[in-house]
Amino acid sequence: MSELLCLCCAATTTDDGHLDACPTCGCREHIPADLGDTVTVTLTRHELRILTFWAAGFARQHPATHMASVVQTITDRLTTQTDTALSLTQEIADFQTHLQERP
Repeated sequence: MSELLCLCCAATTTDDGHLDACPTCGCREHIPADLGDTVTVTLTRHELRILTFWAAGFARQHPATHMASVVQTITDRLTTQTDTALSLTQEIADFQTHLQERP
Protein backbone atom coordinates (compact mmCIF):
# COMPACT_ATOMS: atom_id res chain seq x y z
CA MET A 1 0.00 0.00 0.00
CA SER A 2 1.20 3.48 -0.76
CA GLU A 3 0.63 6.72 1.12
CA LEU A 4 -1.27 9.29 -0.91
CA LEU A 5 -1.72 13.06 -0.65
CA CYS A 6 -4.98 14.66 -1.75
CA LEU A 7 -4.08 17.73 -3.78
CA CYS A 8 -7.42 19.39 -2.97
CA CYS A 9 -7.45 19.23 0.84
CA ALA A 10 -3.89 18.05 1.71
CA ALA A 11 -5.19 15.00 3.61
CA THR A 12 -3.07 11.87 3.52
CA THR A 13 -4.41 8.36 3.22
CA THR A 14 -3.26 4.89 2.23
CA ASP A 15 -4.40 3.26 -0.99
CA ASP A 16 -5.71 -0.29 -0.95
CA GLY A 17 -6.00 -0.29 -4.75
CA HIS A 18 -9.66 0.74 -4.80
CA LEU A 19 -9.41 4.47 -4.06
CA ASP A 20 -11.47 6.53 -6.50
CA ALA A 21 -11.90 9.69 -4.40
CA CYS A 22 -10.34 11.38 -1.39
CA PRO A 23 -11.90 9.89 1.75
CA THR A 24 -11.63 13.28 3.52
CA CYS A 25 -13.04 15.77 0.99
CA GLY A 26 -14.49 13.45 -1.68
CA CYS A 27 -12.52 15.08 -4.49
CA ARG A 28 -12.50 12.92 -7.62
CA GLU A 29 -11.05 15.54 -9.96
CA HIS A 30 -7.44 15.25 -8.84
CA ILE A 31 -6.11 11.76 -8.30
CA PRO A 32 -4.16 11.81 -5.03
CA ALA A 33 -0.38 12.09 -5.39
CA ASP A 34 1.77 9.13 -4.34
CA LEU A 35 4.04 10.47 -1.57
CA GLY A 36 6.57 7.76 -2.37
CA ASP A 37 6.95 9.01 -5.94
CA THR A 38 9.08 12.11 -5.38
CA VAL A 39 11.69 13.91 -7.48
CA THR A 40 14.46 16.35 -6.69
CA VAL A 41 14.52 19.53 -8.75
CA THR A 42 17.20 22.20 -8.67
CA LEU A 43 15.97 25.79 -9.04
CA THR A 44 17.04 29.12 -7.70
CA ARG A 45 14.81 30.55 -4.99
CA HIS A 46 13.81 33.29 -7.41
CA GLU A 47 12.72 30.74 -10.05
CA LEU A 48 10.67 28.87 -7.44
CA ARG A 49 9.01 32.10 -6.30
CA ILE A 50 8.12 33.01 -9.89
CA LEU A 51 6.53 29.60 -10.45
CA THR A 52 4.49 29.61 -7.25
CA PHE A 53 3.35 33.25 -7.57
CA TRP A 54 2.37 32.67 -11.21
CA ALA A 55 0.52 29.44 -10.42
CA ALA A 56 -1.42 31.07 -7.58
CA GLY A 57 -2.38 34.00 -9.82
CA PHE A 58 -3.49 31.66 -12.60
CA ALA A 59 -5.55 29.60 -10.14
CA ARG A 60 -7.29 32.74 -8.83
CA GLN A 61 -8.30 33.61 -12.40
CA HIS A 62 -10.01 30.20 -12.76
CA PRO A 63 -12.21 29.96 -9.67
CA ALA A 64 -14.49 27.29 -11.18
CA THR A 65 -11.68 24.74 -10.80
CA HIS A 66 -10.02 23.22 -7.75
CA MET A 67 -6.71 24.74 -8.83
CA ALA A 68 -6.50 27.29 -6.00
CA SER A 69 -6.55 24.54 -3.37
CA VAL A 70 -4.20 22.35 -5.43
CA VAL A 71 -1.66 25.17 -5.83
CA GLN A 72 -1.96 25.97 -2.11
CA THR A 73 -1.37 22.32 -1.16
CA ILE A 74 1.74 22.16 -3.34
CA THR A 75 3.03 25.55 -2.14
CA ASP A 76 2.53 24.53 1.50
CA ARG A 77 4.62 21.40 0.91
CA LEU A 78 7.34 23.43 -0.84
CA THR A 79 7.35 25.97 2.00
CA THR A 80 8.54 23.26 4.39
CA GLN A 81 11.61 22.83 2.19
CA THR A 82 12.78 26.44 1.95
CA ASP A 83 12.91 29.60 4.03
CA THR A 84 11.75 31.70 1.06
CA ALA A 85 8.22 33.14 0.89
CA LEU A 86 6.43 31.31 -1.92
CA SER A 87 3.16 33.23 -1.80
CA LEU A 88 2.29 36.90 -1.75
CA THR A 89 0.47 36.35 1.55
CA GLN A 90 3.64 34.96 3.13
CA GLU A 91 5.75 37.71 1.59
CA ILE A 92 3.54 40.38 3.21
CA ALA A 93 3.49 38.55 6.57
CA ASP A 94 7.30 38.27 6.52
CA PHE A 95 7.62 41.97 5.68
CA GLN A 96 5.27 42.96 8.53
CA THR A 97 7.29 40.82 10.95
CA HIS A 98 10.49 42.45 9.71
CA LEU A 99 9.02 45.93 10.29
CA GLN A 100 7.91 45.04 13.82
CA GLU A 101 11.38 43.71 14.71
CA ARG A 102 13.10 46.94 13.68
CA PRO A 103 14.11 49.26 16.55
